[in-house]
Amino acid sequence: MTISIDMNQLIPAETKAARSVAEAKENAIETVTTKINEARASLMTDMIGQEMIYLAKEQEAKDWQAATKPDLANFPLLSAEVGITASSADELASLWLSMADQWRQKAASLEAIRLKAKADIGAAETADAVKKTLNDISW
Repeated sequence: MTISIDMNQLIPAETKAARSVAEAKENAIETVTTKINEARASLMTDMIGQEMIYLAKEQEAKDWQAATKPDLANFPLLSAEVGITASSADELASLWLSMADQWRQKAASLEAIRLKAKADIGAAETADAVKKTLNDISW
């Protein structure tokens, strides 16, 4: 004679509920991370070192605008792109700074969503509350 025991029946309901909430939180955080990564990817160029170039362009643009009599020869990135993206260094510097500002605003918005979602998911006390929190995020 064989006796079959469902070990799951030996686990208290509170433990099952806690595991369920923990699993729901883990899955929700993974979902948030995936969606934020997708949103960031839509804003970024996928090329090695491109972020460094964008930061250097932003700094050159700031330095160009701050200079009283800038010499284009001292601004290699501006010099390389004038006539391609914009007709003058002034226009190009303004464009780069505008693009950097637009990116920063979008990045700040995504970071606020990510941080609030993580906090709200962390504070949720039930799996249903985790699900509701995830469904309530305005992407």
